[in-house]
Amino acid sequence: MSGIFGGKQCSQMVCSECGKIKERIEDYYNMSLTIKDIGTVEEALKKQVEGDIISDYQCDGCNKKVDLSKRTLITETPNILIVHLGRLVFNFDTFLNDKVNKMIKFPRVLDLKPFSYYEVMQNEGRLNKDGEQPEKPEDEDEDKAEEEDAEKKEDEEEPVEIVQDDCFEYKLVGVNVHSGTANAGHYWSYINTNRGIDEKENDGGEWISTDKDPWMEFNDSRVSDW
Repeated sequence: MSGIFGGKQCSQMVCSECGKIKERIEDYYNMSLTIKDIGTVEEALKKQVEGDIISDYQCDGCNKKVDLSKRTLITETPNILIVHLGRLVFNFDTFLNDKVNKMIKFPRVLDLKPFSYYEVMQNEGRLNKDGEQPEKPEDEDEDKAEEEDAEKKEDEEEPVEIVQDDCFEYKLVGVNVHSGTANAGHYWSYINTNRGIDEKENDGGEWISTDKDPWMEFNDSRVSDW
């Protein structure tokens, strides 16, 4: 499972005042995206990078309550990527799950690089030329700074080492479809039966032409061309 579908993402807490970042690496086997009020997969990924604002958070860096951005960046990509569209949302008025039935557009070829850790961090100027976060200048009162660091050491997270991946492009090979409500329904699949086995014989442009590939509909016991 890990070797085929496993990837890694970095959950970040970014202070809006001092810019301090807390990071945590998490494994994922499918990339779950929030699609409420979203029109495309790319928009959902962009929203994931922009993150959510947490107000009145006590920041260790500037030692005061600030607005914090909580976001997720992609660090390592799997061999086969499963994108899950979060169509089930909890309705706080009815205390029941609702299904988001709006159309969500997705590309035949998905490039995750604009949403990856090193791409985002470098575009924001948070990494130096070696791909590392630059060290902040030392405080004038070194003794006081060291004392404060010692007090916070127990609360500090261990620094994470992030591998720089170099493969972010994915070709669409299958789509799962659901009809019904949040509580009941039916699933079926559209599958590209050409998984790029002959891609070496084709030029680069042919590999992404999924509309030229053979597709089939798999609906319970009925399998047909599509």
